[in-house]
Amino acid sequence: MLLRNILVASLVVCVSSPFVSAWTFSDATLAINERSGTLETRPFSMSVPLPEIISLPSSALARLRFTVRSDLTPDTNNKPHQAYAIIEDPVTKLESSFPVDVRENGRARVDIDYKTIPTALLGPNKPLTVTIVLASFGAESPLKVEIGQVQPVYNGPAPAGPIRFGPKPEIIHIFRPDSKFVSSTVSLFFSAIVVFAAILLISSWSYLGVMPSKLLTALASSPLGHLGFFTSIVAIEIAFFNYYVGSTIFNLIAQVSVLAPIAFLSGSRALREVRSRRLKGEW
Repeated sequence: MLLRNILVASLVVCVSSPFVSAWTFSDATLAINERSGTLETRPFSMSVPLPEIISLPSSALARLRFTVRSDLTPDTNNKPHQAYAIIEDPVTKLESSFPVDVRENGRARVDIDYKTIPTALLGPNKPLTVTIVLASFGAESPLKVEIGQVQPVYNGPAPAGPIRFGPKPEIIHIFRPDSKFVSSTVSLFFSAIVVFAAILLISSWSYLGVMPSKLLTALASSPLGHLGFFTSIVAIEIAFFNYYVGSTIFNLIAQVSVLAPIAFLSGSRALREVRSRRLKGEW
């Protein structure tokens, strides 16, 4: 019971005690600058913010200058680990931060260029709140002070709102139509050409005196040559037929790369056997 009372009393003291930051700043000014020079300069402090809204033209930038001081280490370290100037839309609560450059002696500067302000924060009659945030590691308490408002001059259309998570319109994919085979008339025409060429080849053999009875002699003289050459040629034709009816070009290349050397070697042996019989006058 005593321990609980002590904890409750400590909590009451912590909540009722005011929050005091170890970081402060002074000699603060906000200047609106263009290429032609400074348009206006307004002083402010931690307790006295800018009294009115400052206009920021589209070709200008807002320059903040102030001196940072740490109450814990005023003589050794006046540079916080984190220093930002934050501009915020008080309606949508969207914000953007700009890092503040702080030197070792506490001199701080930051430029808020109109061109670097996100479009979501721009709009007609849309003042933005400017806040300075100073924080560091250790025992120093952070500082967050609102110093006033700036009004970026915006004459364009109202920017689109931020993208929200939700259902999107349906996406309809249009795929390429399936490839069509050649007509049956064209296929029959070329098939007839192949059959006619085969008949012409057999007729030429008969005219030259090639005797089918010598087939067994040829097979007996070089069985690997003749059978290998004939089998490989048939296999290549089957591979091309499979590619025609639906196989891929990669399968065709793989099959032909294996069958072509076999056809070349066996065909060489078969031709040597035919040449030897031709020199002897045996067809």
